[in-house]
Amino acid sequence: MNNQEIGKSLAGKAPWGLLFNVAVFALLGVIDGAPLLANLLFALLFGAISTVFLLLYWHEKGGSFFIFALLMPLLLIMLSELSNFVALAWVINGFFFGFAVALIIYRLVYIKESVEN
Repeated sequence: MNNQEIGKSLAGKAPWGLLFNVAVFALLGVIDGAPLLANLLFALLFGAISTVFLLLYWHEKGGSFFIFALLMPLLLIMLSELSNFVALAWVINGFFFGFAVALIIYRLVYIKESVEN
C-alpha cells in the first residue's frame, strides 16, 4: 500500500468516525452539558489542520509535514482552557471530529477529481 492509498483508505472510513464522534458528543452533552465554544472551535480547526498536514506528507510533499501534524494535538491542549477531565474529552473528540470532516472533504473533492481524470 503506497502513501496515497493510506489517505484514500482513511477517507473511506471517515464517515464511520464522524458517526462515532457524534455519538460521543451526545454522551458528553448528557454528562456535562455545553462545552466551552472556543475549545470546540480550536479542536475542530486543529483536527482539520492535522489532516491537511498528514495528507501532504502522504502525498510526498515533505517529511516536515508529519512532524507538524504530530504537533497539532499538543498545541491544541496548550491553547485550550481545560477546567476538568470532561473538558479534555470534549477537546479530544472535537479534534477527531475535525479530522474526520477534513477527510470527508478530501474524499469528496480530491478523490472525485482523480476518478474523473
